Amino acid sequence: MVEIGSSTLTRLPTRASLPEYFGIEDFHIMLSGLLKHFNTIWLVVVVIVLGLLLMFPGWLNRESISDYLNNLGAMALLVYIGVSLTRSMLLIPCTPFVLAGAISFPQQLFLVLLISMVGIVVGAFLVYSFPSFGNYDEHLEEKYPEKIAVLKEKMHGKYAFAFIIGWSFFPLVPTDAVCYVAGMAKMSFKNMISALLIGEFPLVTAYIFLGAEIGEWLRV
Repeated sequence: MVEIGSSTLTRLPTRASLPEYFGIEDFHIMLSGLLKHFNTIWLVVVVIVLGLLLMFPGWLNRESISDYLNNLGAMALLVYIGVSLTRSMLLIPCTPFVLAGAISFPQQLFLVLLISMVGIVVGAFLVYSFPSFGNYDEHLEEKYPEKIAVLKEKMHGKYAFAFIIGWSFFPLVPTDAVCYVAGMAKMSFKNMISALLIGEFPLVTAYIFLGAEIGEWLRV
């Protein structure tokens, strides 16, 4: 409490004191509740975003992204790096972003390649980690033991590596979706990312150095 003359004001809690203000136990309950429902909330947001992009494909194609970057001036490259590192969190395919980077930064194509590949690795790690948030993977394993067992068998089978390479090489699917499945099945991250890079690297390289022709073919 703070007294000013005859008036008494209540001191608001600072960010650092929030756990003490609400009670440490309440704070932990709130945090665990958010983590528990993280995957559900995330999947709902992904479905909404991807649904909107299917309805309005012009929102996110190489021209619209490139135009946006070109209007940012000196900040364009920093924004492009940020978007490349985070777009996977909504399972948005990298194709239009890679093509837009090649259009917006034609003198820095190798840098665009580096940014794109780093973005793929970072995004894959994030999405691969999501099932463990709030023990969501354990929850699904308890609720659907047979289906999760089959999923694990497939993702640990002898064709899993080739499957991820093939999925990664297909242009118009959200590559990061297979990272989520791999995380759910507790596939080795090293194996998953190796297969992902084998599939993605030639495709992304072709996007960047043959951008216009491939963009016309894919219509993105």
